[in-house]
Amino acid sequence: MTEQKPVENKMGTMPVNKLLITMSLPMMVAMLVQAMYNVVDSVFVAQIDAESLGLAAVSMAFPVQSLMIAFATGTGVGVNALLSRRLGEKKLKEASLTAKNGIFVILITYIVFALFGIFGSRLFFSLQTTDTRVIEMGVQYLSVCCIFSFGLFLEIIL
Repeated sequence: MTEQKPVENKMGTMPVNKLLITMSLPMMVAMLVQAMYNVVDSVFVAQIDAESLGLAAVSMAFPVQSLMIAFATGTGVGVNALLSRRLGEKKLKEASLTAKNGIFVILITYIVFALFGIFGSRLFFSLQTTDTRVIEMGVQYLSVCCIFSFGLFLEIIL
């Protein structure tokens, strides 16, 4: 019986220029799509809300959406750097542990944002405006964004 060598990771064999393009383009497109999410919502809401109260609510929610993207991207970049180092050192068990820990950290981050969406969004909007209609619209919008942000977090970490 012959011993099989582990398959080399593409980060250790592919030319650097090609590797940069193949690794960076999907991330750049994903980040562009995430950034456009609030812009598209703003355009849509502006068309159906004559008083622009919905647009105010969506605009006030943008910082939280940006924070979600920042936390997900920051965690993803950190895990990617550590994972690349471990793979380059041929420490496959440590690389596997790094990937598992990265997924755990991103799931905890998602839970924090989901809980914020459920319990903290009303306070967040109340600190920005006294208009109860804007607060209600904002709470509805931000709650949905935070609760269903697991796709954002998983997409970036995976």
